[in-house]
Amino acid sequence: MNTYKSEVEAINQSITTFNKCLAGSCLIPEIDTFSGIEEKNIVEILHRRWDDFPFPNSDSRGVYFIFGRHREQQARNGVYIGKASFGSAIGRRLYSWLHPHRSSEHFIMNYGQDTYILDYIASISLDKLAIPFMASALEEYLISSLSSRLNLLNGTGNSRRA
Repeated sequence: MNTYKSEVEAINQSITTFNKCLAGSCLIPEIDTFSGIEEKNIVEILHRRWDDFPFPNSDSRGVYFIFGRHREQQARNGVYIGKASFGSAIGRRLYSWLHPHRSSEHFIMNYGQDTYILDYIASISLDKLAIPFMASALEEYLISSLSSRLNLLNGTGNSRRA
């Protein structure tokens, strides 16, 4: 995850600002790259090994992140921010993004004319906090607050269009 350190820091800064609007019992946890990997909230995508990596917080509702690097410009990172709410779950949403590429050399995401090779997935379970209804608000807040600071691969809500 060191490759995506600046992206994680920016996401965590936005979560801290979002938390200023919430009561103490509803505070959203930041992405912790140390314990997150141990606790399986952050998972490395193992290319060509579909059955060897789990989806983080698979059965939960919440917000998820897909981290990737530009296919030609390896130092150019991109992040997709998504949510699972109501009848969905984080695992189902990640499955829909990754499954089409399960037999390919790499899991990829296209943004405009650019292709990103996906390396990590991370998530924050809002079910664990008993506030799954906040998934949409958190996702929209993160996209709007980060669109000018990060290379977001989101089409909807991203002010930097491809």
